[in-house]
Amino acid sequence: MRLPHQSPHSGYTLTELLLSVVLVLGLLGAVVFNFSSGSRTAQLDEGATQVEAMFRFARAHAASTGKQVRVFFPEAESGDNAELLAAETPGATVRVTCELDPIGAPGVFTDVPAAANFVASISDLVSIQQVQSGVAASENSAQVAPPSGEPTGEPAPVEAARSAFATVTFYPDGTGDTVEVLLTSRSETDARRFSIRVTGLTGSIRRQIIADPAATETAPSASATEAAAEVAR
Repeated sequence: MRLPHQSPHSGYTLTELLLSVVLVLGLLGAVVFNFSSGSRTAQLDEGATQVEAMFRFARAHAASTGKQVRVFFPEAESGDNAELLAAETPGATVRVTCELDPIGAPGVFTDVPAAANFVASISDLVSIQQVQSGVAASENSAQVAPPSGEPTGEPAPVEAARSAFATVTFYPDGTGDTVEVLLTSRSETDARRFSIRVTGLTGSIRRQIIADPAATETAPSASATEAAAEVAR
């Protein structure tokens, strides 16, 4: 009886199998690392998108219901109202409320159930660092001249006044407060900061990345770099 021909190379050696396993594990590790890094970076981007969508919702809700809508930021609260907001909404970054009865009970606001998804998503993704009124935000880099009668000198910069109540109000006529909100990611690995500015009259929203202040402070100035180069020569 004739046996079938058997090739000496019909199988894989143990070394080849081990190399294949190592390569597959290396590729899987690279994919997982890239995915996790991208997820941490996308957290702030998604949070900023949710904040913008919430502002648009609040503006549309005020116009459609004929009632004022107020957006509170408990994390950025700096007055006596901070403890009250923190107690009412523990762990929340934002709170969307609507005037219950403008005629019968003016000034009484209740949470908007339709905004619950925005509140939960934003609170999980980002932290609100600061809320500035539109005037203070626009004049942050401006300078004013000293009052008459005082000696002239270098003009003093106008300090950006933090809102006593970190609140943004939208009105039934479609307008609202002009405000700038500074937010950061909940992830410690993402050092970026986003500035979201809402123009109250038109409702336009602008997003801008703010440079990391730590990187700015540690970076050497151009003159210092040039001086070091001269010494090296």
